[in-house]
Amino acid sequence: MILDALQNWALYSTLPAWKQAFGFLTSLAQGGPAGGRPASEYPTGEYPIDGRDIYAVVFDCTTKALLDTTVEAHQTYADIHLPLSGPEVHSRFAVADLEQKEPYDAAKDAALYHHPDRFTALFTLHPGQFALYLPHEAHLSQGKTDPRPQQLRKVVVKVRADLLRP
Repeated sequence: MILDALQNWALYSTLPAWKQAFGFLTSLAQGGPAGGRPASEYPTGEYPIDGRDIYAVVFDCTTKALLDTTVEAHQTYADIHLPLSGPEVHSRFAVADLEQKEPYDAAKDAALYHHPDRFTALFTLHPGQFALYLPHEAHLSQGKTDPRPQQLRKVVVKVRADLLRP
């Protein structure tokens, strides 16, 4: 897992897939490819960056109580999360420490897990910050930071994990 400010992305890798993913994210944060649009108003949808090897999904959701979030892990893709319109709570878990709820579904590239009794790596991700989760790391997102649920627009860039290995 990596948690950092978007402006620091280049400190972690010089691999082409890394540069492509963060090229999209920094462009989005600066108003998108056409410019002039706040990131929080970027249209929802799926955006190919390099076919199915690297793509982004911009979507809206409602933040929720931690125990109402989904704990998932992937096998094919790494996830790079970037909230666009407000903060959200995230947590990271070692897959080996969790009880599986639903087996791995290759079509969704996800296995689902029960929430653990204890959250050990809990943090708030703000606009301008990114969190990267690799396939061996289970995670949850969309946790609320306020007693009331909030509307949130965010982007998740999916990068085929083998493209991030030197």
